[in-house]
Amino acid sequence: MAVSKRMWQREQERKRRERIRRARRRRNCAVAVVILAVAAVFAIVMLNKDTDKPKTPKSTPAVEVKTDTTAVTNPYTTTRTEDDIKLSFYKNTAFAGNALAKTVGMYGILEETDIYADVNTDLENVDAAIPQDATTPIAEQFKSKRFNKLFLCFGENELNKLSATEFKDQYAELVKKIKENQPDTIIYVLGIPPVSANASDLNSSMTMSKIKNFNKRIISLAVDEELYYIDCVDALGDNKDFLPQGVSADGVNLNKAAVIDLLYYIQKEAYIPDSGDLVDMDDGEEDNEGDEPTSKSTDKPDKTSAPTASPTPTVNVLKDKKSKGDN
Repeated sequence: MAVSKRMWQREQERKRRERIRRARRRRNCAVAVVILAVAAVFAIVMLNKDTDKPKTPKSTPAVEVKTDTTAVTNPYTTTRTEDDIKLSFYKNTAFAGNALAKTVGMYGILEETDIYADVNTDLENVDAAIPQDATTPIAEQFKSKRFNKLFLCFGENELNKLSATEFKDQYAELVKKIKENQPDTIIYVLGIPPVSANASDLNSSMTMSKIKNFNKRIISLAVDEELYYIDCVDALGDNKDFLPQGVSADGVNLNKAAVIDLLYYIQKEAYIPDSGDLVDMDDGEEDNEGDEPTSKSTDKPDKTSAPTASPTPTVNVLKDKKSKGDN
C-alpha cells in the first residue's frame, strides 16, 4: 500500500502542475490578446491623426491667386444638367494641362475620360511627369494610347511667366509633339477662362486684359495648326466678359455648375477659326493694362444681374465652316 500511495501522490502532483501550466498559458494568451488589441487601437488612432493633418502641397502654384470674397455672394446655378452632356461626344477623349483640365476631371462628369493634368502644369514644365505620380511627360504618354479627341488647357500659369509671343511659340511646339504621337486625333485648344472682376483687380498677373491677349495667341495657334478653338470667355463670361459671382469661391476656379455649362458649350460651339478671327489681333506684345476689357454686345444675357441664368453661348457662324462633326 505504501508504494501505491506514493504513486497516487505523484500522480496528483503531476496533475496539479499540469493545471498550473494550463492556467499560466491561458493567462499569457489573455495578456497577449490585450496587448495586441491595445496596439491595434493605438495604430488606428495614430493613422486617423495623420490623415486629419493638412497635407503640404508638393509645389507652390505658379500663379498666386488672391481670394475674391465677393465671388460666392450669389450662388451660380445652371439650367443644364449632367444629362445634357453628350457622353458619346467625349468618348475615348482626354483632357490635358493645368487646373482647368484637372477641374473637369474632379467632378466626375466624364468618368471614362482620361485626365493628364495638375494645378501647376504649364508649357515650361510639361515635359515633367504629369500627373505627378506618372513616369513620363504628357506628350510621351500619348504614344501608348490613341484618342478620338484631345482637349488642351494651358495659359493661366503662363500669364506671369511668358510673353504672349513666347506662350504661343512654346504651345506650338507641344502641339507638334502631340500630333506626332496622335496623328489622327482631333485636337481642341481651350481659351483661358474669364476671372471675376474682383479677381482681375486683385491679381496683376491674371487680369482680363492679359487673358484676352493670350487668348488671341491661342486663336492664332488654332488657325496655324487647324485646331478646334473653345472660347471660354464666351461660354462663361458675363456681359462684360468677367466670371459671374457665385461661379467660383476665389473668382478663378470653376464650380461644378460652370463646368457642366462649359462641357455643353464645347460640344455645341467649338470651331476651327480662320484668318478672319485675327483681324483684331494686336501687333504689340501686351495689351494696355489700364484699359478696361472690351464689353461684348449688349444682347448677351447679363449674368451679373441674373446669376441663376445659364450662360447662353453665342452662335458662331464659323462653327460649321470647317466643322468635322462629332467625330
